[in-house]
Amino acid sequence: MDYLKIPYYVLFVFLFIVAQSLSMWGQFVTLPYKNLSMWEAYKMAIPFAWLDWLIMTFTVMVGNKYELVTPTQDTFLLIIIQFCLILLINQFYLKQKVTRSDIFAFFIILLGFFVSFLHLISKLFGIKVPEHPGTDNPDTISSTLRSQKYNSIVKSTADKTDKIE
Repeated sequence: MDYLKIPYYVLFVFLFIVAQSLSMWGQFVTLPYKNLSMWEAYKMAIPFAWLDWLIMTFTVMVGNKYELVTPTQDTFLLIIIQFCLILLINQFYLKQKVTRSDIFAFFIILLGFFVSFLHLISKLFGIKVPEHPGTDNPDTISSTLRSQKYNSIVKSTADKTDKIE
């Protein structure tokens, strides 16, 4: 692990937790109110979704810019954080009991994240960990639209230059 990336990991995880806290709160905020109409529930929940979207956009940008996690690890992190937040909301807001099986399930999910993040199975069996395709290589499926457009302009300009000579 590159120790220079630690501040970015801290920022990434902090933003992820803030965004998912807003998301989970928005999903659970209406539950104690039994007589809400769908429109009233929507009005209560949608501001949380907007804030989640805004913060999560920045979070993903930080993760991609500094190559902190893969998309699969993003998903694992999302599951772990949402699971923890649901347990907290259930315990303190909805006053529901958290069981041992809830805690056991959390550790199973956490184990899956660490196996993915540290490539434990690949290292154990000596399997080469493939490099993820770069987003700047316009020939890969994960390339950005900007890099594809740039590549097409460069190729067309090079083709015109070759024809002139």
